Amino acid sequence: MIELALLEPNTIGVLRLFAGFFIILTSFTGALLFTYWISKDE
Repeated sequence: MIELALLEPNTIGVLRLFAGFFIILTSFTGALLFTYWISKDE
């Protein structure tokens, strides 16, 4: 799916690629911050 978006750089594919990357990055950072916040209290 990612290779297809890179081979055919139309606007929707690029936007979808960036949106998916941003969602994954945001959830990963949120999980790290949540783990840090939980371990900080103890």
